[in-house]
Amino acid sequence: MICRCPNCGAANSLDSLVSDAEAAEVLKMLLELDADIGKAAIRYIGLFRPAKSQLSWARTAKLLNELLPMIKAQEAARDGVCFPAPSEAWIHGFNETVNARDQGRLKLPLKSHGYLLEIVSQWQGSGVPSPQPSPTGRGSEGGAPSKLRQGVAALGEWAGDDWAKREIASGFSLLAALNLPNRPAAQDMPVVAEIWYRKLKDKGEIVSPEYDPIRLQAGFKVLQAAETWPQPAELLRNLPPRLIPRAMLEKPMPDKGKGRQKMAELKEVLSKKGH
Repeated sequence: MICRCPNCGAANSLDSLVSDAEAAEVLKMLLELDADIGKAAIRYIGLFRPAKSQLSWARTAKLLNELLPMIKAQEAARDGVCFPAPSEAWIHGFNETVNARDQGRLKLPLKSHGYLLEIVSQWQGSGVPSPQPSPTGRGSEGGAPSKLRQGVAALGEWAGDDWAKREIASGFSLLAALNLPNRPAAQDMPVVAEIWYRKLKDKGEIVSPEYDPIRLQAGFKVLQAAETWPQPAELLRNLPPRLIPRAMLEKPMPDKGKGRQKMAELKEVLSKKGH
């Protein structure tokens, strides 16, 4: 019997899977999980598949082995903070990460579990207590958010009610969740965002609260494919043109003098033909 995985693309016979040590290790780990978590985990692991090759059993085993202890302990460790994470939280995290891929919000293949753990750490199901600091002592008293969540919160405070700053803060939050190399530190996010804001304003790209938000959203969507944290110039290059609805354009005023001249010329031509 030949088995083909729809996520990693591997094709193997059932007996070869059992005899292959690394494949057998993957099967063993999956059998230790609840069926629903196991299915969701396999779909998630497929996001690590290289574009032009299969995901090796060794890589699959390593990725699952990084998650299995946390799943069994029903907690998620993120930036030195441990968060309660029951089975429902993990299923939610796996599914939301796959959905982000389907919606074009993820750059593939994934390099780490950062995006997943951020979602799981923010899960707020019924009866789930607030996040508690880990024994490492990192984080503040009474439950500390991750560094990314701190940065997103700081961006929200920086943006306030300014529509342009809110769009930049939203774009920064999406980029930060991708955990790109050279990402600004959480405490520096508002400072970097202010630099971007001023650059855009100086270039005349922040003018209309009616037409510019969608342009900023489109530009940030393109930047999500970047290899490293982008610069303001890259956003400027990827902003679509500002489109004004045709209905708002002023209709040209008719030139009555020119019209009368054309009519006179036409009458003259007809008069000559009549003779």
